[in-house]
Parts: sequence; structure tokens; C-alpha cells
Amino acid sequence: MKRLLIFSLILLLKSFKSNAYIKTHILIAHNIDSLQINPKSSNKLDSIEKANNKSVIASGSNVTKAYIFLKNGDSTISLTANIRQDHRIFGYSRPDIKSKRLLLLSVFTDDVENNPFGCKLGSYYDTSRMDDLTLKYLETLENFVKAVAIDKTNHKTILYFEKKWIVIK
Repeated sequence: MKRLLIFSLILLLKSFKSNAYIKTHILIAHNIDSLQINPKSSNKLDSIEKANNKSVIASGSNVTKAYIFLKNGDSTISLTANIRQDHRIFGYSRPDIKSKRLLLLSVFTDDVENNPFGCKLGSYYDTSRMDDLTLKYLETLENFVKAVAIDKTNHKTILYFEKKWIVIK
């Protein structure tokens, strides 16, 4: 793919008259070919992912879950962090754990600080710390809970949580 890109650039550049212009762009094309992707950042995320998932799995059923209290007519999703119990709940763009991660609720500092997974809606320890965001339950879809995140400007984003992390009362 890189070679095709370089070949295309060379053909394009040959159509220009200026030798200096051509030499500059051939040098740029050569540098593109020699670029290396730095795996350090992805390796760090992978190690965070592995360690924190392992901890949640080891906790078994002794984890903190998010709650929705429908009896009172309020569909707000709430989760209060408990330092003695793990939780790591992603909100996804579709009802599929391989879809884009939009939000993370986690007890783990390395999951939350600086939003390392780049979740569009952010990473939080619990819902009480989400000053500019409210989560509302919409419906249950098989193994997922469909919700909406509403920010202070009333902008709404649909997201999905795995049902196993949510308790509906």
C-alpha cells in the first residue's frame, strides 16, 4: 500500500515542472515509507485493559453495578463507586462490545485519569462525578440496555451498556 502511494506521488510530481518541488515531495514520500507506528501507547492500553478486566473477573459477583429505579418514574442510571468493589462499565455506540466505546464508568484510576481510552463522553469513577452529563434508561434489548446521555446543552447521545452490569428496579 505504501509503495502504491509512493508510486502515485512520483507520477503526480513528475507532472510538475519545478525540480525543487519534485525533490521535496519525493523526500516526503520516502519518509512516509519509513514511518514506524509507535506501539508503546497501544501496549499500555492493552496492559490496562488486561489487568483491569482480570480484576473484575476475579471479583465474580462482588462488583458494583449501576441502578435504574423505574418505580419512581425516574429513568436515571446511577452508579455510586465503592472502593472495595470493582466496576468497569463501558457505554458503546451500538449494542455490540466491539463497537466504539463512548463512556466508561470504572473504579480503576488508570481507566479514568486523562480518559486513556478516548471515550467521547468521558471516563468517570461514578455517575455523581458526571457534572455535565445525565444517563437515562430507554429500553432493554436482549443483552444490552439502551440509554441516552444528555449533556448541559441538552445534546443527546444514544449508548448501550451490557445488561449484566445494570440492575433495573
